[in-house]
Amino acid sequence: MMPLRKKTPSNLSIPVNTKDPVRLAFLGGPKSGKTALISKLTTGTYCDTYYPLRLTVPVLFNFAPSKTDLEVLLDETLSAKALKVVLKQTNVLVSPVVYNALQQNYLKTAPTVASDTESVTITGNNGYYASYRRKSAGEKESGVTPIMTELIDTPAFNPSQIVPFLEASLYVRLDRDVLHKLADVPRQPVSTNPLIVASGASEMNGLVDGYFFVYNAIPTTEPPSYEEVSPSTSNEDSLYSTSVDSAESYNKDGTLKSLTLHTNANDKTFSLLPVMKDALEEAWKEYYTYKTRWELGEERDVFSFKSALKNMWNERGNQPSMSEKNIQLMDTSIDPASPLCPPPIWIVCTNLKSPLASPKLMEDGKNLAKLWRCGFVALDSNEDVEEVLALMIRELVERRKLQKTRKRRG
Repeated sequence: MMPLRKKTPSNLSIPVNTKDPVRLAFLGGPKSGKTALISKLTTGTYCDTYYPLRLTVPVLFNFAPSKTDLEVLLDETLSAKALKVVLKQTNVLVSPVVYNALQQNYLKTAPTVASDTESVTITGNNGYYASYRRKSAGEKESGVTPIMTELIDTPAFNPSQIVPFLEASLYVRLDRDVLHKLADVPRQPVSTNPLIVASGASEMNGLVDGYFFVYNAIPTTEPPSYEEVSPSTSNEDSLYSTSVDSAESYNKDGTLKSLTLHTNANDKTFSLLPVMKDALEEAWKEYYTYKTRWELGEERDVFSFKSALKNMWNERGNQPSMSEKNIQLMDTSIDPASPLCPPPIWIVCTNLKSPLASPKLMEDGKNLAKLWRCGFVALDSNEDVEEVLALMIRELVERRKLQKTRKRRG
């Protein structure tokens, strides 16, 4: 194989995706460890004290993997080494997209490095980052360029305050011709948090590339006091069983798989994961419906007198009513190669090394990831946490390749 083009070492410190950063949102309940994880990723440290987040906070930084194993995970020409890295870790469950890509590229030959005394050869550029080989003093070194990444920290997930989708941001200043008499009253504070906003000034828009569902390995419920425990009661009374269905996994007989979880009624982190997934799926259905109708020119003033009169006399019996048309949402796809497939989800379990961590909670998270066919990482903010970003970005790379291949084939 002919050596690829060279690149000067000085350019290796510049991100390839400066105009299109990787945008990743973190969702989770109170005290799930979202903010501590983001702080550790961006600054290398974090604060133990819990401060509830009130607003969505984006953090932009250059992600430069500091460990060789992470560069191996990101380098598309080192799939054999990457496969060994992920298989030896018990706290990581890679998604099917990443696992299949590593297996398919296992037997591919890596590009050769130029034979200069000191040279750098670019072995790949996927739009997110460039991978390279450096040869110096007879030794070969591989690496990747920094990746511009935006991490979006969100307030604690509260089902009663979540709006899956909004057409326009609540924070944008609308004119009087839109608000009418509402513009005469003072603006009231908004207590709802949308998961996706189609237009307007909002970080949670349709350009988010991936989502982290974060929960705490430490149970959020305290044991009952001695006065509360009687011979006729037990801790099992506070447990309840919930069945989580899947739209991604099937049994051998063709039926959808389900998972029964036994959680505490007062749990505020792990029990929120299925609720978050349902809300996010609904949000992307509404977003794709809105986007498709907008592109087709159907987001015009359908309530005008002329349009209503025309529909009343000419198309009353032939077309569905506008209310039925608005209610019907487009179905999303579970195929990562489809453009209608929502961004990937990775489940993150925090405080893994804490003495109070529950092994059952970690195992439940892994089982939930298998059911949803997504990735899972259990970590502790006291140690290195960069792996969670490397795995997510690698999945984004593989999904983009799958979608390009399908588009090229028509």
